[in-house]
Amino acid sequence: MPLSTDDQNKKELIESIRAKIFKEYENLQSSLVDESGLSVTTALDDSDIEKLVLDVLEEAKTPISWRDLKIIFQGIVGEDRLRRILSGLKAKNEIAELTHTRYSLPKYVPQEELNKVKNPVVMKKLEESPNDDIN
Repeated sequence: MPLSTDDQNKKELIESIRAKIFKEYENLQSSLVDESGLSVTTALDDSDIEKLVLDVLEEAKTPISWRDLKIIFQGIVGEDRLRRILSGLKAKNEIAELTHTRYSLPKYVPQEELNKVKNPVVMKKLEESPNDDIN
């Protein structure tokens, strides 16, 4: 059964975001070469992964599902660590969690879904901050 236009557009968006984030991930990694010539690549710390998650949500400009986030971050960070990073960002009120395990930057939560935000304090923070990101 062929994909609907919406499903195809979503798939293309996810693939585009994944390619961009993977490139950012590779730029953030640092490689060390020891005396024997062995190259060792260091793992990213949580703040680097947080930045990548925020970049994904900014690029998407719409709520994105946990399933799609797993696809985007496959090979970059494991599911448990990604879940922990999302929980941390949610606790710091940097991201909104919506029903059906979807995540978004507060400014991209659709008006009709404001009542579905599981951490509504994040929306108050958005209202209080000056809106300098208008495009």
